[in-house]
Amino acid sequence: MPTKKIIFIFILILNGFIFAQSTEVKYELNSLSFEGNDEISSTSLEYKVFSRQSPIWFWKLLHSVTGLSRGASYFDSTNIPLDLTALKEYYNANGFFDAKFSYDVETDTASKKVDLTYIIKENQQSDYGTLYLFGLKNEPDFILNNFLNDLNIDTTKKFNQDILQKNTDIALNSLLNDGYMFAKYDSTIVYRDSAKNKADINIYYTPGKRYNIDTVIVQKSGEGADLVDNKLISEISGFKKGDFYSLEKMRRNQLRMFRTSLFNSVTLSGMENDTAGNKVPLLINGNIGLLNELSPEIILNNQQNAFNAGLGATYIRKNFFGSARKFTAAASFGIQDLFQVNFGKLIDKFSFRDTTLLGYVDARLTVEQPYLFGRNIYGTWENYITINKQRTYNNNVFGSKLTMEFEMPGYTFVNFLSAFYNVERSNEVYRLYNDSLSTKLISAIGMSIGSTTVDSLLFPSMGYNLSLQVEEANILPYLYSKIGRQVYDGALFYKILATHSFYLAMNEQRNSVFAMKTKIGYIQPYVGDYSGIPINRTFYAGGSNSLRGWSANELVPKNSPVIRGITLQGTNVKGGTFLFEGSMELRYRFLHYYGLAFFTDYGNTWLNYKQFRFDDVAVAIGFGFRYYTLVAPIRIDFGFKFYDPSNKRFIFNNKVLSTFVFNFGIGEAF
Repeated sequence: MPTKKIIFIFILILNGFIFAQSTEVKYELNSLSFEGNDEISSTSLEYKVFSRQSPIWFWKLLHSVTGLSRGASYFDSTNIPLDLTALKEYYNANGFFDAKFSYDVETDTASKKVDLTYIIKENQQSDYGTLYLFGLKNEPDFILNNFLNDLNIDTTKKFNQDILQKNTDIALNSLLNDGYMFAKYDSTIVYRDSAKNKADINIYYTPGKRYNIDTVIVQKSGEGADLVDNKLISEISGFKKGDFYSLEKMRRNQLRMFRTSLFNSVTLSGMENDTAGNKVPLLINGNIGLLNELSPEIILNNQQNAFNAGLGATYIRKNFFGSARKFTAAASFGIQDLFQVNFGKLIDKFSFRDTTLLGYVDARLTVEQPYLFGRNIYGTWENYITINKQRTYNNNVFGSKLTMEFEMPGYTFVNFLSAFYNVERSNEVYRLYNDSLSTKLISAIGMSIGSTTVDSLLFPSMGYNLSLQVEEANILPYLYSKIGRQVYDGALFYKILATHSFYLAMNEQRNSVFAMKTKIGYIQPYVGDYSGIPINRTFYAGGSNSLRGWSANELVPKNSPVIRGITLQGTNVKGGTFLFEGSMELRYRFLHYYGLAFFTDYGNTWLNYKQFRFDDVAVAIGFGFRYYTLVAPIRIDFGFKFYDPSNKRFIFNNKVLSTFVFNFGIGEAF
């Protein structure tokens, strides 16, 4: 057959195929539902199947106009076998080994829509049976005990393949952190005992040898390589000859080495090809930058519950007097509530009493050292001057603070611990009360402990954060005054602040999250009274990281206390000694970079916990938008006073716009 005829016939067939495709009637998948799934939610099953139900009309309209969101989804019968297989695999992974599946399709030819229903007969879910471990019988008892604790398979619970896999990975890490550099997980075999409805589990590991660090080898490059001694790099790596190989310790110490700012990049690794017997060399490969840095910066932060924008400059001297110390000199200023500043009249109106420009000026000298007393203690000595300008007062603070951050093992409940000693002088000027001056000098000892299990710092979807701060002020100068038989006119007080935040993913994709925060604080003066507590030590509420229906630090106790003989009539410019605050937020992230949030905030401050009243608890509601950068989300929130305790009125009894507050922030609210 001539070539031209073959080409002509091929074109005809192709055109016919394209025409058939173009004239094929498409049916929209109007609904996708599940019946009989008593133990597993329909939402979870929707993410496991290939078929996708069409979104509601709003999202289809948004897609047609902007290209965002998702358009209509169409029924494809070839997806049904794939869906059934996916459902069976998912049910097997959750212990439903006898689950049966069928489907039903209802077609509306008039509207060209299809309703697809999967019918599930779950039958009984299997429990965990007997657990058998292979490959570890020759290891020491304490290694085996640590391994079993990390494996943590509760044989009284229902079988779940995801939990089993997660725990086997955790157990493998326990081997990698106990010296078993070549340890590997081989496989898991599940045998179903149909008579007892149990799943017996065989888990196979190959631990290999247990290795000690033989020697530490340093390889360095970069502009500052010749200025940093190999011995120093070896010391700050945290490993010594004879230590057991530990993957977790390598990762942790690698972060500690980064904090010195000596390295542009640094890696710690065992030299697998140079092992001899039970010995392995440790290789440190680092690129060392310039030891002097001077850099300008743009300030964007959320200090004192308010968004601040400003400028700053920082000078850093690395390896300051050796020992990998870091010296930092920094100065900055920040303007608070930037979007409410009238820059046109700023120069003409600026004065001490002006309330159109609020913010702070700050200068600091800091010395940091990665190891104190030869231990894994990160030390920071900070000296600072801060001028804080607020609506009703100015606060000039001069202080020095020594902080010691202790490195905690990864397996402990408390994974953050720091202690500090702070000496500070605070000059408080109350512009509403004839520029009255109150000066306070405090000597504070305190500590912070915390525990975190969140899966992400940028967008946490599972886990919790728990922190507790405890501080005692002025016991040392008080004892000194008693020894010298002097009169002490200050206040002794302690301060406690506990914060808990919780995150729960609402779907399999973890892009819809329920978040909740609770914060409780208390200050108790036990020698002296409220007047002796510095203004920057008291509690405030309101702002972009607090109650978003109020401006920053707007919620203060309504009572009229006395400050050094100054009676504050009607308004308290100082914060309270009791704080109760909380938030609930529903977060939804879409198209990777964008997010929505709906929130409810509540709380207030009081002069004492005994003054707490439920009708004094302020409540804010609102919504916000997020743009997720690689560093932190940029946050815009629109808050409304749902219940205002100042007039005991709900939003329904006020003009809605009069209850509105605009908030801008960096990072999530909590």
